[in-house]
Amino acid sequence: VSPVSTKAISNSSVCVTCFLTASLPVRFSWLTPLLHLGHKRRLEESDMYGVVPEDRSQTLGEALQRLWDHEVKKATKELRKPNLTSVLIRCYGRSYAAAGLFTFTLEAIKVIQSLLLGKIILYFENYDPDDRRSLCTVCVYAAAMSLSAFALTILQHLYFYQVQKMGMRIRVAMCHMIYRKALALSSESMGQTTTGQIVNLLSNDVNRFDEITLNLHYLWVGPLQAMVIVFFLWYEIGPTCLAGVAAVALMLPVQTWFGKLFGIFRSKTSVFTDNRIRIMNEVVSGVRIIKMYAWEKPFSALVTEVRRKEIRQILYSSYLRGLNMASFFASSKIIVFITFTVYALLGNAITASSVFVTVSLYGTIKLTVTLFFPLAVEKVSETAVSVQRISSFLLLEEVERKTSGLPLEGKEESSIEIEKLTCYWDKSSDAPSLQNVSVSVMSHQLLIVIGPVGAGKSSLLSAILGELPQDTGSLKVKGQLTYASQQPWVFPGTIRSNILFGRELNLQRYEKVIRACALKKDLELLPDGDLTLIGDRGATLSGGQKARINLARHDQEVKQHVSRCICGLLKNKCRVLVTHQLQHLRAADQILVLKEGHVTAQGSYSELCSSHPDTVSMLRSDEEQEQWARSADLDKLSLHSQKMNHSHGSHSSLLLQESNCTDQLPVETVCTAAEESRMEGDVAGHIYLKYFTTGCSIVVLLVIVLLSVVAEVAYILQDWWLVYWVREMYFNSTATAVSIRNGVNATHSDQEFDLTFYLGVYSGLTAVAVVFGYARSLVIFHGLVRSAQKLHNHMFSAVLRTPVAFFDANPIGRILNRFSKDISQMDSMLPITFVDFYQLFLQNVGVVAVAASVIPLILIPVVPLLFIFLYLRRFYLSTSRDVKRLESTTRSPVFSHLSSSLQGLWTIRAFRAEERLRKSFDAHQDLHSEAWFLFLMTSRWFALRLDSICSLFITFTTFGCILLRDGENPLTTR
Repeated sequence: VSPVSTKAISNSSVCVTCFLTASLPVRFSWLTPLLHLGHKRRLEESDMYGVVPEDRSQTLGEALQRLWDHEVKKATKELRKPNLTSVLIRCYGRSYAAAGLFTFTLEAIKVIQSLLLGKIILYFENYDPDDRRSLCTVCVYAAAMSLSAFALTILQHLYFYQVQKMGMRIRVAMCHMIYRKALALSSESMGQTTTGQIVNLLSNDVNRFDEITLNLHYLWVGPLQAMVIVFFLWYEIGPTCLAGVAAVALMLPVQTWFGKLFGIFRSKTSVFTDNRIRIMNEVVSGVRIIKMYAWEKPFSALVTEVRRKEIRQILYSSYLRGLNMASFFASSKIIVFITFTVYALLGNAITASSVFVTVSLYGTIKLTVTLFFPLAVEKVSETAVSVQRISSFLLLEEVERKTSGLPLEGKEESSIEIEKLTCYWDKSSDAPSLQNVSVSVMSHQLLIVIGPVGAGKSSLLSAILGELPQDTGSLKVKGQLTYASQQPWVFPGTIRSNILFGRELNLQRYEKVIRACALKKDLELLPDGDLTLIGDRGATLSGGQKARINLARHDQEVKQHVSRCICGLLKNKCRVLVTHQLQHLRAADQILVLKEGHVTAQGSYSELCSSHPDTVSMLRSDEEQEQWARSADLDKLSLHSQKMNHSHGSHSSLLLQESNCTDQLPVETVCTAAEESRMEGDVAGHIYLKYFTTGCSIVVLLVIVLLSVVAEVAYILQDWWLVYWVREMYFNSTATAVSIRNGVNATHSDQEFDLTFYLGVYSGLTAVAVVFGYARSLVIFHGLVRSAQKLHNHMFSAVLRTPVAFFDANPIGRILNRFSKDISQMDSMLPITFVDFYQLFLQNVGVVAVAASVIPLILIPVVPLLFIFLYLRRFYLSTSRDVKRLESTTRSPVFSHLSSSLQGLWTIRAFRAEERLRKSFDAHQDLHSEAWFLFLMTSRWFALRLDSICSLFITFTTFGCILLRDGENPLTTR
C-alpha cells in the first residue's frame, strides 16, 4: 500500500494502520515519500498524515471517561476513593501487556547473542586449520549471530512503535478528560485550582504517560533476565559470578531509593511549576496594566523567585539523574572488575571465551538492571505523582445545572421564577451573597436589576445561570438561556464565528442582528469584514467592538441601540438586564433594587416612585450614580422561548467557512488568529554555544571535556587491559607447559608478581573510569540546569520588555506553551539527551578505534557504512526538524483553546456550548497527534536504518574474522 498524497490531507483521514500492516515490519517505507518531500522543501500542516479513527481524541477520551465515571460511581457505593490507575489498567492493560512479549523476546535474543559470541571465540581459542567440522559449526554460529542482530533490530522498533503509540493514546485521553472537567468545574472548585495548574496538567503531567510506557515492562523482565544470566554465568565461571551478582543486588535498593526520591522531588517541583505558570498567565493577561504602572520589575522578581525555588527541586532531581546515568556508565566496569578480581585471586585461569561471554552477559544485565529497571522505577514514581494530581483534579466538584433551562411543554412560555432564594459563594462566611430574594419574570417582560457595588447583582445572574449554589428557596428557569457577560468574551477566530458561536448562518437574520448591534460600520472598516481574524482575547478589537460582537450573539444592542434591540428584536423574550444606565428604567416592566444581597425595592418605575420615594431619590443622587458607575457596564441575560431539544445545531468547531450560499452557510473549521512562525533549516551553531555557555563558563566547559575524555579513555582501556591480561596469561601458561615438558623447574614468583601488577593497573583504570564518570555527569547536569534557569529568566525579561503588539499577535496559549512544555523539556529532557549522546558517541569511537588497532581490516566495512550513516542523517534531519517544529506549533492551540475557554466559562455554559468546545479541543488535539505520531515514526525510520547498519557491521566483522582465520590471531599473537 503506497502512502496517500500529501496534498490537502486535512480533508481526509489517512489510515496509517494499513501502511504499518504492510511495511512496518520491513522498513517503515510508508514514511519515505514524506522524507523525500521534507528533503526538498519545508513541511506544512497539510503534509501530515491524518490521525487514524481509533487514535482520535474524542474516541480515546470518551472511552476512558466512561470507565472513570463507572469507577467513581462504584467507589462512592463502596465508600472509598476512586482509583485512576485501575481505570487505566482496565482500559489499556491488555494491549500494553501484549507488548511485553516483545520485551521478553528482545532480552532473550540478547542473552543468546552473548552465548553465540562465546562459541565463536572458543573456536579461535582452539583453532585447528584441519578441523572442517568446527569450521562449519562456527559458520552456523556466525549466521545465527547475524540473524539475531537483524531480528533484534526489527523487534526492537516494533516494540517501540507499540509502546509509544500506547503512551500517546493515554496522554490524549487524559487531556480530553481534563478539558472536559475544566468546562464543568463549579465556582468553588475554580477557587481550589488555577489556570496555571490546569495548563501544567496538560503540558507536563500527562507527558509522564509517554515516558512510562517505554520501560515499564522491565520491572518484571529485568529480574527474570537477571536470574537467567546468573545461571549462564555460573555455567561459565562458576560460583565466582556471585561476586558480580552481589554487586548488582546492592545497586537495586539504591535505584529503588532513587526512584522514591524522584517522586518526592517531582511532587514539590509540580507545586512551584503550577504557581509559576499561574503567575505567567496573570502577567500575560494583564500586561497592559503592568506596563502602564511600570510594574515590570516587581513581577519579574516575583516570577524569578518562584523559578528559583522550582530550579532548586529540579537540580536535586538532576543530580539523581546524573548519578543514575553515571551508574549505568560505571556499573558494568565495577561488576566485571569485582568478578574477575575474585576469579583471579581464587587461582582460576582467565580465558578469552570466559572473558568475552562474561562481559557480554554483564553488558546485557547492565542495560536492564542499571538503565531500564531504574528508569522504570523513576518513571513509576513520577507518574504516580502525576496520576494523583490528575485524579484530584478530576474529583473536584462540578457545577449543578438543576435550574438552568428547563424544557418547555406545549405552548408554555419562557419564565424565571425565584422564591425566597438564599445563596452562598462560601458558606463558611457569615454573609450570604443573596438572601430571601423573590422575583418572577414572565415572557415579554424586561427585568432591570440595579444596585451599588457588592449589592449581589452578578450573584443573581450567577444563580440563574446555575453557577451559584442554592442554599434555600427555589429557582426555576423555563426556556433556553443566553448570556452577555460583564466583561465581553471573544475567542480567537473570525468575527462571524464569534457571533454565530457554532450555529448555522441565516444570512437575513445575521444582517439584521449586525445592524441592530451597530456592527455594520465596524465591519466596513475591517479589511475582511466579518471574516477578519481577531486575536486572543479579542486583542485586535476595541472594547466597544468586543462588547458589540459579544452581544450580537444574543441579538442585542449597546448604548444608543439598547432600547431598539432589547425592546425591539427581543421584545418577545424574557429578559434580565443588570446595568447602571438608569435612563433605561422607564422601559422596564420590573425593577429590582439590591443592596448587600437583599431586595430593598421591587416593582415598575411608577410603583417605585409612588411606594418607595426614598429609593427613587437615592437613584437620582449623583453620589449613588458614581457608585453604580464603578459597577458593571452591562450584564444582560436573555431567555428564549425555545424547547431544550431545539438547539442551535452541534458542530465540531467554532469557526465557519466562507460559502457562496445566500441562505445557509456551513460551520467553519478550526482557525487561529495568527499562524505561529517556525524556523527553517539547521539549528545554528551559535544556539548550541549559547545554551552551553549560559550556564557554564569556558573553564567549566574545559573541565567537562577533560573529565569526559579521561573517563572514556579509562573506560576503553579497562576492556583493552583485560584482553591484554588474558593474552599474557595465555603465553605464560604456554611457556610454563613447555618448560615442564622440557624438564625445567618453573616457579610461581613471576606469575604472582604479574598478577599483582595486572590487578593493580586494572583496579586503577576502573577507579578512574568510575570517579571521572560520576564527576562528569554531576558537573554537566548542574551546568545545563543553570543554563535552563538563566534562559528562562532571559526569556521572561524579554517578554516583559516587548511591545504590547506582541501580546496582540500571540495568544496566551502560545506564550504559555513556551514557558511550560518547552521549559520543561529544557529542564529535564535536554540534559539527559546530551549526556546520553556524548557517552554513546565517545564509546562508539573508542570501540571502533580499539577494534581497528587489533584488526585494521575492520576499517574496510566501517568507511562505507560511515558514509551511509552520514547520508541518512542528513536526509533524516531535514524532515525531522520540520516535524518537531510542527509538533511544537500544533501544541500551542491546545493551550490557547484551554485558556480562552476558562476565561469565557460562564458564557460557554450559558449557551450550552460545552460539546462544541470539546469537539474543537479534540480537533486541536488530533492535529497535534498527527505531528507527534509523525515525529515518533520518523525517529523509528531513522533508528531502524542505523541499527541495520550496526547489524551489517556485526555481520561483516563476524564472517570477516572467520575468513581471516589463517591470518594473525590477536588472541594468540603478541
